[in-house]
Amino acid sequence: MTPCQPTEAAPDCQGPFRWDRSQTVALLEETLDPEAPSSLRCFAAQHELPPSTLRHWKRRKGRLDAPEPVRDFFESKAGLDFLQRLVLAAHRHFHQSGACGIRPLTAFFRDAGRAPFLACSFGPQQRLARALQGLLIHYGREQSAKLAATMPRRKITLCEDENFHHGPPCLVAVEPVSNFILLEARSAKRDADSWDKAVGQALQGLPVGVVQGTSDEAKGILAHVRDGLGAHHSPDLMHLQQDLHQATSLPLQTQVKRAQEEALQAEYRAFLAAYAKVHWENGPRRGRPPALAAQLEPRKEEMRQAKQEVVRCEQSQQQVKQAIRGLGDDYHPFDAATGEALQPEALRTRLEGRLEVVEKEAEKAGVSDACEKKIRRVRKLLPQLVATLAWFWLQVRALGVEQGWSEGRQELLRGPVLAWAYWEQASRRGRDAAHKRRLRELAGRCRVRVEASAEWQGLSEQQRQRMEGLARECAGRWVRSSSCVEGRNGYLSLRHHGRRGLTAKELAVLTVLHNYGIVRPDATTAAERFFGQKPDDLFTWLRQRCPDLPRPAQPRRKKAA
Repeated sequence: MTPCQPTEAAPDCQGPFRWDRSQTVALLEETLDPEAPSSLRCFAAQHELPPSTLRHWKRRKGRLDAPEPVRDFFESKAGLDFLQRLVLAAHRHFHQSGACGIRPLTAFFRDAGRAPFLACSFGPQQRLARALQGLLIHYGREQSAKLAATMPRRKITLCEDENFHHGPPCLVAVEPVSNFILLEARSAKRDADSWDKAVGQALQGLPVGVVQGTSDEAKGILAHVRDGLGAHHSPDLMHLQQDLHQATSLPLQTQVKRAQEEALQAEYRAFLAAYAKVHWENGPRRGRPPALAAQLEPRKEEMRQAKQEVVRCEQSQQQVKQAIRGLGDDYHPFDAATGEALQPEALRTRLEGRLEVVEKEAEKAGVSDACEKKIRRVRKLLPQLVATLAWFWLQVRALGVEQGWSEGRQELLRGPVLAWAYWEQASRRGRDAAHKRRLRELAGRCRVRVEASAEWQGLSEQQRQRMEGLARECAGRWVRSSSCVEGRNGYLSLRHHGRRGLTAKELAVLTVLHNYGIVRPDATTAAERFFGQKPDDLFTWLRQRCPDLPRPAQPRRKKAA
């Protein structure tokens, strides 16, 4: 039998080698340095570089369609660094986080005069955008794992909601104190099991425990918070107020318009009666005089009553608006006038008083059955609002007991110190400048009470800082609405509209940019506030890993005629 004679495998081919653009620029700049002692051939030999390659780089620089000073700058290390920052910033702020496409971006680079040094066609810029997209997603995962490893154990609240901008629903969960997005992903369903699975994956590896959920009354979210998380569910006050507005605003406005029309008609009839009387008195008198004066007085009385009805309807409309707004003014753990702690029974009385005004005026306006149903739904949720206040005070007491403090210190924490911290936080979310100023003044009065306390004066500076930090943590447990999620849904709506839908990767990039890229006036990002430590600077991290900028294509030679 002929022995087997296998053919030896061919050696692996060496892959094509390309010099990085940063290396090319650095070597060429060093070669063309007038103070360089060696020749081009000696420089190439020292750096193990073919002389033809150096000459090619030199010729390519000379062919650039730009003034010599501009050409020398952008073909230097400083110029390349500036160009990289410019291109990366444009992609980061215009394309990745905004609604700007690739083509407007390339037009921007051309109009800015960067075409000789940067490929301004669609393909290279799209590849660069995809590379940056992958880097941003990798950055978010890397920083989350890195910061979670040293993050202290915390108890948090989650504000949850769904949006339906494109395709299947998108589940969104935000931690309201830091405004950190923990979950933003599409799901085939929005039932309790889908929420449990999505939130479980989002919280994996994070040393946090969810003790409260705030949302609308969606059944899937309610079951998820109650059974999946085992947490307390706090109704969203904003949605309750919205239901009351929807149930009363149109009927009350219709009532006002109807009263105004009746007043106008009554005024017209009174005018006709007065005109008839004057015309009779000044014109030729024939026959028996009519009883014009007797006819005029009833018309005047009708006009006065109609105007009074207009005033009553407008007052009714204003009372309902004030009552609905008053729900937000009353739904605090402290009295907004005195700063004293508010107990559940007192809150129940205040909220029921506000709702009774709405119900009374809605009945007078004759609202529809659908509107009455919305008002009754709000009435059913009032006990849950009161229960949330009771739960809040239990949380505050438990946190005070965990510290092992004396009863006096715990009372100080539950009283003026917590009120000071709470109204300071609430003053940043006031409805207007005047309201914010009133809340800041209230926080200042609470601070004066704290500093005048003998218990506070007996604490060291470290103990005071510890109590202030604990008070801010307690104040963060009071979450009245899921407005942070609603605002995020509005932002995603704009991005969906601008891009005609978002892919899963684009959605993940927007999440990373929200958590790590948006900086508040206090110079903190949502990630820093959530993890309690500063992440790596996003732009610096991207610059260190950004791929080489694509050069423009060489002009093609024309064929001989």
